[in-house]
Amino acid sequence: MQKQIAIVGAGPVGSILAANFATASCDALVVEVAPKRCQQILAGGLVIEGKQSLSVRPAAVLGSIAELQDRRPEAVFICTKTWMLRSILPQLAEVLRPETLVINFQNGIGAEDESAAVFPRQQVGRGIVNYAGGLSPETGTVTMHWFTPPIHLGALEASSQDRFEQIAAILSGVGLTTQAVDADEIKKKAFYKAILNSALNALCANVGITMQQAMTYPQTRSLASLLIREGLSVAAAVGYNYGEDAHEVCLRYLDEGGNHLPSMWADLQRGTLTEIESINGKIAKIGSMFENVSVDLNLFFTALIVTQEIKSGARRADDIPSYLLRE
Repeated sequence: MQKQIAIVGAGPVGSILAANFATASCDALVVEVAPKRCQQILAGGLVIEGKQSLSVRPAAVLGSIAELQDRRPEAVFICTKTWMLRSILPQLAEVLRPETLVINFQNGIGAEDESAAVFPRQQVGRGIVNYAGGLSPETGTVTMHWFTPPIHLGALEASSQDRFEQIAAILSGVGLTTQAVDADEIKKKAFYKAILNSALNALCANVGITMQQAMTYPQTRSLASLLIREGLSVAAAVGYNYGEDAHEVCLRYLDEGGNHLPSMWADLQRGTLTEIESINGKIAKIGSMFENVSVDLNLFFTALIVTQEIKSGARRADDIPSYLLRE
């Protein structure tokens, strides 16, 4: 019997993931609340270009989480913005069976902990997204800009780890190289990926330059480098050591980022909330708990993005994270 895998959110990340599951002969169930995106997939399927070239049709396109009620997915991958969890998780709790895995395939630090507050820990896992893409609003085609394998998957409880290994094998079998790791390692890798995201997302979103441009201009490259150092110092404070050459490895990773704007920039252009509180904000919040750990740059960029969210109306003027109010 083919595995059913549900993907909540059909943006670039979710579309690429769903297309790979469909290619692997899984029943990919795409959940997307935006009517236009649903119609694009119903009409033309999932079309991926760039680093991958795929054109497949999912098993079903569902317009709401409630439509999962009569399905029996092996796992649900949440591929939305992290701030959407507060509405998504209660809806999933209404319809999912106890055996269904809930996997946060998202940016930032702590998304899996939000899921574990709603679902039993043995049901919850985390994925580290190591690819990026863009979605054409006109055609619905997704361009995969880059992929730095492997993707990582991990269960929060060891009792579920073999199921994550099976899913990793499915994705690796169709070219989306994925590795299953244990709970401690997936937490460590999530923090590391947040450090990488913190170096460029807010910076590029604020000034409207691509990741490639940011790593080419000496002044912005210097800022990215300093943000990496801040993030690594916070990681060290909580017990994560990524090696003596971690700073240089991070810079090399960012050099492969590509000539495109980050999704945070697109969020600001649309006038929606961003994931800043799960990335730079979370690093700043955690770092503020330790003496002699500087998070000034992360505080600065978080404050800038939060201010833009207020300016657009996406955030209330009185909704300011407390760690930004230090004097």
